[in-house]
Amino acid sequence: MRVAHLKSRYGAIGGIESMLGSVMPELAGDPSVDPLMVVVCAEPDPDLERRLTADGAVALRRLAWSGVAAAPLAALRLARLLRRERIDLIHTHDMRANLLAALVRPFSGTPWLCHIHGWLGPTHSGIHRLYEAVDRNLVRFADHVLVGSNATLREVRDAGARSTSVAWNAVSSRPGRASRAELGLPPDKVVATVLGRLHRGKGQDLFIDALAGLAHDARWHAVIVGVGETSDELRRRAADAGIAGRVTFTGLVSTPADWVGASDIVVVPSRKESLPLTCLEGMAQGKALVVSSAGDMPVVISDGVSGRVVPVDDVVALRAAIASLLADGDLRRRMGEAARQRYETHHTTAALAAAMTDCARRTIELRRGRDRRPPKGAR
Repeated sequence: MRVAHLKSRYGAIGGIESMLGSVMPELAGDPSVDPLMVVVCAEPDPDLERRLTADGAVALRRLAWSGVAAAPLAALRLARLLRRERIDLIHTHDMRANLLAALVRPFSGTPWLCHIHGWLGPTHSGIHRLYEAVDRNLVRFADHVLVGSNATLREVRDAGARSTSVAWNAVSSRPGRASRAELGLPPDKVVATVLGRLHRGKGQDLFIDALAGLAHDARWHAVIVGVGETSDELRRRAADAGIAGRVTFTGLVSTPADWVGASDIVVVPSRKESLPLTCLEGMAQGKALVVSSAGDMPVVISDGVSGRVVPVDDVVALRAAIASLLADGDLRRRMGEAARQRYETHHTTAALAAAMTDCARRTIELRRGRDRRPPKGAR
């Protein structure tokens, strides 16, 4: 089965790219699958391409992109690529890829599996809100829509997707290797870390506000990993709260697993989510978690067992949950072990690769069944 995975280059490597980079070696190792990575880009990005092709284990093709106005031309090029490469199924992973897959349908009978990794809804602003609105309208044209959580399943069905299923999001279990000394973190503190794009939807401002109320407690140090549009605002917020010296802003990092490994608590205070990889990364490394009730996090984190679950946008509850874990190292250890067990059962890259492959086969059969149907009115 020859599957073309279509992913666009948008700039900094994010969650989708990281997840694909982790699952591609699993797909490449399946003798029944022949994956091809197609990167939609204005110019090559060697680091992104290295990740998406598992250091060359997966074949790569580039599809030139010169803006939305030229999207029909890019779709025509894609149709030719699908024929030339004898592709059995196209598997898309972002809005631009979905747009091209929708445009290519008049030129190609290749089945289309649309993978929605999550939408940020009203927490988005400006042009990003428009992109997401376009994406929500495109899912109805796909043969099948695959999602990483039950929360997103409800959203794509509401958007008009005809055929849907869930394959749990997944991350690699590769542990962090850098020591706290190498990362510049104090060795004698309880380290609480938030990872992800710096964006209102991810709730880093809630994390800082919660820590401001714990300024009297000398036991903690905080880390905020990532880049994004709220970076300056978050730094000012920490300074205004008088805790700037106790919060490490890492900027863009190439190995977030190192920061997870150096942490005692992983905090995911999001306002809007599907099933964030940052939560799964904490689970994979056996860390105690404090998460909001956004998306499927209350499904994968059992409150009081594998972590603490707090209401969305509730700074007081977030502060209390962090404080309870600061005080009890044994509780952090027990919760981390429970989180790791859940990860191993449901969220490995091998499990996701198997689910993606099974879904691809079913999507091909679904499309063939539709194509065999007689036209309306035929006898």
